[in-house]
Amino acid sequence: MPLCPLVAVMDHATIFRSTRLNGRATSPEDAALYTALFDAATAQARLAADLADWQAHGLAPWVLFHAEHAVGVAGFRHGDTDEGLELRFDFLPDVAGQGLASEFVQAALDHAMLVQGQDRVFARVSDDNPASMRVLAKAGFTADPTMASGGQMFLALRPKVVARRPDPEA
Repeated sequence: MPLCPLVAVMDHATIFRSTRLNGRATSPEDAALYTALFDAATAQARLAADLADWQAHGLAPWVLFHAEHAVGVAGFRHGDTDEGLELRFDFLPDVAGQGLASEFVQAALDHAMLVQGQDRVFARVSDDNPASMRVLAKAGFTADPTMASGGQMFLALRPKVVARRPDPEA
């Protein structure tokens, strides 16, 4: 599918930024991007859910831009478990292999901790999506086999505990 042209980016503030990606809140104008990413029914439902989440929580996946083109929808949703924020990322096939998903995940985790104050993030990945599993594993996510069901695998990132050296002056 071709890249989507820049959609009214001047009307929307950039909320998320990485080296090559800019993200802004979803708007009804993004229907074509959602349709390019998902089948028609899923696109309509995801767009409606993301718009509702922005309205209710001020937190939902962003529309991501690279080189002035919309390339995906990615970001966070309030999780339906006590595992923290749910990370989602969906990119157009045209940008596969450029490292944008890996770049996004790393920057999104920083955003979750520094901006959202969250230290627990999870993602659900289909068993038949090894590319996304690799991206998440590279970012430090680990599989949680207790949550595997219905072709979905639950991946959780928990902050690493850093052992502190005893203070020699204490």
